[in-house]
Amino acid sequence: MSVVLGKLVISIFLSVITFVLLFRKEKLSHFFAKNSSATLWVAWAGLRLIPFFVVYVGLHLAVKSDVIFFYNTAKLALEGFVVYRDFWQPYSPLFPYFNALTLAIIDSPKSIIFLMMVYELIAIFITRSLGNKQGKSVFYLVLYLTLSAPFIFLIFGGQEDIFLWLFIALAISVYQKSKNPLYIGLVLAVGILCTKILLIIPIALLLIFSKARIKILAGLLIIGVPSLACMLYLVGDKILAPLQLGDLPFAPNLVSVISPVIGGINPQSKLLNWGGLLIILLGAGYYLRKLKSGNETNLLLFSFILTNMITIIVHKNSLPNYLYTILLPVIFFFGEHFKTREWVLMLLLNIIGAVQPSLWYTLGGEYYDSFSTLTPLHWVEYTLQLVYLALCVYFVRFLTMIGSGEIEANNILADTQD
Repeated sequence: MSVVLGKLVISIFLSVITFVLLFRKEKLSHFFAKNSSATLWVAWAGLRLIPFFVVYVGLHLAVKSDVIFFYNTAKLALEGFVVYRDFWQPYSPLFPYFNALTLAIIDSPKSIIFLMMVYELIAIFITRSLGNKQGKSVFYLVLYLTLSAPFIFLIFGGQEDIFLWLFIALAISVYQKSKNPLYIGLVLAVGILCTKILLIIPIALLLIFSKARIKILAGLLIIGVPSLACMLYLVGDKILAPLQLGDLPFAPNLVSVISPVIGGINPQSKLLNWGGLLIILLGAGYYLRKLKSGNETNLLLFSFILTNMITIIVHKNSLPNYLYTILLPVIFFFGEHFKTREWVLMLLLNIIGAVQPSLWYTLGGEYYDSFSTLTPLHWVEYTLQLVYLALCVYFVRFLTMIGSGEIEANNILADTQD
């Protein structure tokens, strides 16, 4: 419970900082705009680099969570073992080899966390380049850095989820400069090889709704076909190893919330996996049809955010880490449209997202079979699940109202000619 309480204290402290920044928004926005690069570097150092050294050098805290797994698989990759064939891991084939690069310099799990910090920093600077200069400010990037969920997931969990947004942002950036949809496919194909198979879901929706689907698909195939052939040659049917992650149950999501209501749910059910995926595609597709501007950049942005948010809500394999995947684009592109209510709800979403996973695992990390066996602490955790899902539903609705034009908004992305 000390870990849970520690994360709660940190989350509340960071939320106070966020509120102070929002209260001083007018003055700070102007100052940050005049000193944009320096501001980002200072904010990153103060909210990422210094905490990293305090936690792992000053306090000598042990690395936990998924980082140990990342470290072990990266060591195997560094020793020349072939992913999937010689060792199992649920991520894309190149992921452990990227992690191995940092181990070649410093052989420590802590270096994996530092690498994830670098990924986030790169994603921040790419994201900064995407906004309409008249409507976006470095102020929202600083606000993102103060949010508790990314801080906890990165510094204490070494989570890699921001890596997915990095490739989405890079694809948008390359397209804005080249005006050639082929490059979207090329970048996203590399992203699939480097991150998670989850990236395929927003890409599938992009291909369905984009008028440039043929060129995007061509870019995907140029990289994808030889890569697939190579992997099949090396590992055969073990290439399907990433799908095994879908067998693991996580919370909160609709399945974990319903479980005690109906007397328990078997989390190993394949129907939950494929049914959840179908709901994600149909749900995100329904909202994408309503987009006011259906150019490739908006389609890619909204398909990425919506699929991840709907995944959090409906899929039994989802957990709050996925919130880390989308918070940077959500805050940067939509933060200026938040009112006081949205900011309060966003901070609450971050606090619960940062704290609930640790509490859930502390209590056993299992779905509840009934309400009769729940202790007061279990009730607290279950209530957090309900509130978390309700907040996610609220923001799905809020963001889609912006996308459809129901809420008047400035250009979400810098103008491009499609």
